[in-house]
Amino acid sequence: MCNFIPGEVIAIGQHSILHDLGNNLPGIKGEVRPLITEIGQVPQDSELIKYSTVTLKTDPGLELFALSKLSARLATAIEKNEAVVDLNHRIPLSAPATDLDFVPRLSPYAEKEILALRRMLRSSLKIPPTPLRVAILDSGLASNFIANRKISFFDYSMGGKLTLDIPQTDPLGHGTRVATILDQILPQEVELCVGKLPSEEGALTALTIAHSLGDIVARQLPDVVNLSVAPRNDWYVCPHCRQRVATPTFLSTFFSLIVRLSAKTFSKTITVMAAGNTGQIPNSRWLNQENENLLFAIAENQKGERTRYSSAPEGPLADLFSASAFGGDDPNPDDPKTQGVFLDGTHGTSFAAPFVTTAALLTKQVTEIPGSRKLSGLGEITSQIISMARQGHTLSLYEIEKMLISVNNKGSDPLIPNQSVINK
Repeated sequence: MCNFIPGEVIAIGQHSILHDLGNNLPGIKGEVRPLITEIGQVPQDSELIKYSTVTLKTDPGLELFALSKLSARLATAIEKNEAVVDLNHRIPLSAPATDLDFVPRLSPYAEKEILALRRMLRSSLKIPPTPLRVAILDSGLASNFIANRKISFFDYSMGGKLTLDIPQTDPLGHGTRVATILDQILPQEVELCVGKLPSEEGALTALTIAHSLGDIVARQLPDVVNLSVAPRNDWYVCPHCRQRVATPTFLSTFFSLIVRLSAKTFSKTITVMAAGNTGQIPNSRWLNQENENLLFAIAENQKGERTRYSSAPEGPLADLFSASAFGGDDPNPDDPKTQGVFLDGTHGTSFAAPFVTTAALLTKQVTEIPGSRKLSGLGEITSQIISMARQGHTLSLYEIEKMLISVNNKGSDPLIPNQSVINK
C-alpha cells in the first residue's frame, strides 16, 4: 500500500511517556522529537510544549502489527487522550502549480461577500481592539504579495520542522490565493501569519502537518487557523511506484490530537478546514467528536446552495461543526453568469474556508465575553453570521451573543434579530 510510508508507525504523546516506551518493540525506535521546533521564541506555558513524536521503523508489511504493539504500550495514555498511535499517511498536494506571475484577482461575487463580512467584522471589533491573529497553513506565500498588514512567514517545508530566515515563497500559488481573501476581509488590526508546508509530490504527510500545526499554534497563539489543505481527488499517483493510489481520509488521529491541544492554549485556537471537493473522501467528524474547536468549510454557489463539487463532513455532529460560504459556482462554460472566487474561475472548498475563518473569528470573540456560555453549535452560529452579512445586516457582538444563547437553549425558537439594534 502506498498511501502510507512503508515500514513506519508514528506515536504522539508527552515526552516522558515516549521516553519510557521500553525495548522489545517490533522495529527500531527512532529519536523522540519535540512537537515544537526548539528555536525562536515559544510561550513556555503552552500544553503543546509537553508533547513529542517518535517513529518506529519496522519491516514493510508489519505496520499494523507494530501499530498494535506500540498502542498496547501507550494504552493508558491513549485512554486519557494524551497519546495517539497511527500510520503516517501521505497527503496529496492540495492544488496543481499555477502561473506564479499571476496576481490573484477576486471575482465580483467574492468581492460582494468580502465586503459584507468585512463590514460585520470591523463594526464588531472590541474597543479598544483586542489583539487578534489568524494563521494560514498552506503552500506558502508569493514573494511579491503586497498585504494590507504586516505578515509573519514560517517555513515548515522540511518535514514540518521550522526553518528560520527563509524568504517567503509559494510554489503552487494556492496559499497566496487563500491569503488574498483573508487580507481583503480582515481589518488591519488583525495579524496574519503564514506557514509554508512541503509542496513536492509525496512530501506532505499527516505527521508533517501535525508538527506544523502544533508549532505555529504554540508559537503564534492564533485565534483561528485556516487549513485549506485538502486533496484534489480520491486518488493520486505514488511518487515511488507510479501507481494510482486511493487517498485515505485526511483527518488521521494525529491531527485530532493536535486540534484538541490547540483548543487548550491561551488563545483557545479554532481550526477551520476545507471539507473537500468532488470525488474526494470527505473529511470526517467521526474522528473528532470531542473536538468542539474544529469547523469544516463547505462551498456554496451564488444562490446559497451547496455546490456539486463540494463534499461535506460525515458523522452525527457534522451539521453542528460545519459552515457554508461562497467557494465559486459549479463550473459551467455555457453559463456566462458562472463565477469562481477568482476571475480566472478558480473555485473550491479551500477558498470557502477563509470566509468561514472570518466568521469564526467573530463567533470566538463572543464566547470570550465574561459570563458567556460554553461554545456549542459552532457551525450554526458561524453560518448565521455569514447569512446575516449576506443580507446586508451588521451585527454587534451583543447580537451575536444572543445568537449563541439561542443556539445553546435547546428547543428554543431560532433567534429573530431585533431590527432596531441591527445596523443595515
